[in-house]
Amino acid sequence: MVFTRRVLTRTYTDYTRYRPFLRQDFLYRCAYCLRHEYFLGGEAGCVIDHHRPQGGSYARPDLICVYENLYWCCNECNSIKGDTWPSSAEYTAARRFLDPCQAEDDHDLHYRVELGGSLTSLTTVGSYTIENLILWREQLVYHRANMIRWQQQYEELLRLREQYELTESAHEQTQARLSELASWIEPPVFNRPRR
Repeated sequence: MVFTRRVLTRTYTDYTRYRPFLRQDFLYRCAYCLRHEYFLGGEAGCVIDHHRPQGGSYARPDLICVYENLYWCCNECNSIKGDTWPSSAEYTAARRFLDPCQAEDDHDLHYRVELGGSLTSLTTVGSYTIENLILWREQLVYHRANMIRWQQQYEELLRLREQYELTESAHEQTQARLSELASWIEPPVFNRPRR
C-alpha cells in the first residue's frame, strides 16, 4: 500500500494541527502495520509519528513540523519505533524503514502476507521494517489472517451469487453477509469529539 499526501497550502508550528489531514491521507490506517483505526479503538488508537525521529542518535528536530515527515501511526507501532533510525551505513545498505509514501516502498514490494497472517520478507528494507517494528506481533498476525479470510469469503459469496439463482430469502441473507464482510474489510470511520 502506498499513501498519497495532499499538498497543503498552510503550514503549522504545532505539528498536532496536521492530525485531521494525516488521518485522511493515510486512509485512517497505521502507516506501518496498516491496521485501520477502527480496529485500534478509533482515532484515539493512533498518533502522529515522526518518520525521521525527533530524538536519538540520528535526530532531526528541524523536521518536527514538516508535513512530509509526519505519519499516521498506531500507538503500538509508534512506541516500538521510538527514536530508532538506521545509521548512514545501514541506510546505504537498504537496512532502513520502508517509506509508505514513496511508490518504491509499497508494502507489497517488500514483504508478502501469507495466508496465516505471517509476513515473509522480500527485501532488506522489508526485513528491517518487520524486525524493527515487530510486525510479527501475535495480534497483527491474527488481524491479517482475519482480513484474508474475510476477503476470501466476500469473493466466494460474490461468485456464488452470480453462479446460482437464489431465492429472495437467500439473496437477502447473502447480501447482509456481504455488507457485514465489506464493513470489516473497509471499516467505517468514527470521529470522536476532541477536547
